[in-house]
Amino acid sequence: MKTLIEANKLAETTLLVLSMTGKINNGVGKNKEDVLGFDYVVKSEKNQCLKYYAANPPLIGLTKPEPVPCPLGIRVIKDYKVNYEKAIEIFHTMNCGDAFTDIALSWPLTPEVSEPVWHIHTNLGSVVVIGADSGKASCEK
Repeated sequence: MKTLIEANKLAETTLLVLSMTGKINNGVGKNKEDVLGFDYVVKSEKNQCLKYYAANPPLIGLTKPEPVPCPLGIRVIKDYKVNYEKAIEIFHTMNCGDAFTDIALSWPLTPEVSEPVWHIHTNLGSVVVIGADSGKASCEK
């Protein structure tokens, strides 16, 4: 019974995203279907950080949120416009590689970063950085 009460308390708590890191099918992806799900790091109203995995549809799965130390150097992401599917579309318009090995969303706590950003590591060793609000993209080799 204690677990059910704890789950209900968590369901009633507002969780704010700090970061999302994609799990890629077989380690290399070419399209949105290759992103199986995301590891989320979230912050509760009580400033407790939790980590859990949630599968992307049509897959089903969610791990139990576990407490983790709150990461330093990133802001809470309250909202963003460019989802991972759109970020992958933008990635394919660039000449930085044809596949990705990692995709992650975070908002670095630095004055020059004014929005959350997607980081997509490519099969050619480049990193594509995409603004999660503006959709502006750059390729860092």
